[in-house]
Amino acid sequence: MFGISLLHLNEESEIPLIPEIFRIVEFPGHYLNHAEKLQKLSQDFIFNDLFPIALTREIALQNQRIQDNFLCQCSSLMDCSARLESSGIIVDFEVESGFSDQNYHNATTALLKKLAADLLRTESTLLLPVRFPFKSEAEGSSEKYLTTLKNLLSPQFGFVVNVYPHELAGKELDIQKLLHWLRFDTKAIRFVYEPETGNRLVKRLLTPWVKMIHSFGMDIPLIAAPMIEHSETLEYELLLLRDLFIDLHNENEKELKNVETWRKC
Repeated sequence: MFGISLLHLNEESEIPLIPEIFRIVEFPGHYLNHAEKLQKLSQDFIFNDLFPIALTREIALQNQRIQDNFLCQCSSLMDCSARLESSGIIVDFEVESGFSDQNYHNATTALLKKLAADLLRTESTLLLPVRFPFKSEAEGSSEKYLTTLKNLLSPQFGFVVNVYPHELAGKELDIQKLLHWLRFDTKAIRFVYEPETGNRLVKRLLTPWVKMIHSFGMDIPLIAAPMIEHSETLEYELLLLRDLFIDLHNENEKELKNVETWRKC
């Protein structure tokens, strides 16, 4: 399943015509207030950037009054997301900082546990970002992320992997091994790039991830997340991505048919 991120849209922007190959769309948090626009879509959607990162990365260390206000806001946003039947919300609490700082880990875990009841009530999923290549605190493994998730004791939490593919170019990496610990809890994989500076998503960058998903036996959406400043860039980018994803889809279908034929033989 393929998707597209529209995080650059402001509140006045109209949602562009999205090709059918994109089955999931990512919207900025302020689109929670635009139910009439979202209800016209045939695609699933998720929300990101609900809060400034500067806030969410520090909120667990703030006093109780500030945390209570934050939790109240979160509850309200979850209600909105649930009414719109969103597939998830992404919030960055920078859990990696807790890998080397036990006080930060304890504070963040305690705060996230307080969100669990509202997530369950609204049947919402909160996705915690994992940067790939990993941040230094992860020490080259995804295992610490899984340990953090287990400590939360709630199925309403999961991961979204933010891949920076051009930082991986030319490197021989066993991504299946590196992301082994996240395979059952990753709900989406985002590919972050800057088309306006000449970066492009191409087949050779995505093929290893498609193969990894097949090896895990999971249905994880691959979301193109272009960082765009000028709205006119999006129309051209959508066409390029449409052709790329159709090509990947057709190639994948052909490979699956070959495998099935081999099994019958």
